[in-house]
Amino acid sequence: MSEIGIIFVASLLNLDTTSAFQFLISRPSFVGMIVGVITGHVVAGISMGILLELMIVDFTPIAGISIPNGCCGITVSILLMANGIDHYLSFIFGFFVSVGYIYVEKNLRSFRNFFNRVGDRFIEKGKFYFGRLILFSLFVETISFFIYTFISYKFFFYIADILNNFDYILNVSKLSVIGFAFITFTSLYFRFKMQVGKND
Repeated sequence: MSEIGIIFVASLLNLDTTSAFQFLISRPSFVGMIVGVITGHVVAGISMGILLELMIVDFTPIAGISIPNGCCGITVSILLMANGIDHYLSFIFGFFVSVGYIYVEKNLRSFRNFFNRVGDRFIEKGKFYFGRLILFSLFVETISFFIYTFISYKFFFYIADILNNFDYILNVSKLSVIGFAFITFTSLYFRFKMQVGKND
């Protein structure tokens, strides 16, 4: 499957994040497995997806706070790796992409308020075209995710293609991923310990 096709599949899976179903198929652990199967990097897709999943779990989506989007992050990571980029470097760039989507999500939330106003007007006029509003909202969500992920992938591939030839950068990226993993597991351990302590 082409890169565009893979990003499109990820765009559909991403709808599960907030817009539809919410069966957790948009989680990076699941998306990593799917994209990994498509690209032939199953083990790397699952392992990178699980690590990104654990990193994102530490973010709490309360009071309207947007969190990193692991779906776009793991998609970019695996696509970079599938095209010859070092997997440590690919993971770091994927994490940056997932964090960057926070700003896209904030703008999408503002745009969704428009649908509330349109829905109110429909009700005032006695017209109930909510199906059209929902389909248009899903379309906007899919296109926004697709464009952001595609541009991010192309941009970071260009950067990574240059950095991929420097051993120093690759060593730093490897240490960074190990550091990410250490901090993530440490944070999860202390959170778990605190929860257990509260229940005693």
